[in-house]
Amino acid sequence: MKGSVILFNDDNEMTIIENVEEAVYQDIKEQEGSDHCVVTLDDHEVDFGYVSPVYWREGQIHTD
Repeated sequence: MKGSVILFNDDNEMTIIENVEEAVYQDIKEQEGSDHCVVTLDDHEVDFGYVSPVYWREGQIHTD
């Protein structure tokens, strides 16, 4: 199943990652609150730094 992951950093800035497998969300969720949240997206390693909270939403997020 694919969906969107919503991440907040320590400055409350939001990052939305769309079209990701739920397993990637679980990997991010396990790293929530650590100094470096590192995951592989599209064959690239990405360090999001500190993230908390982390949310999952099935499908895509529509923004205007």
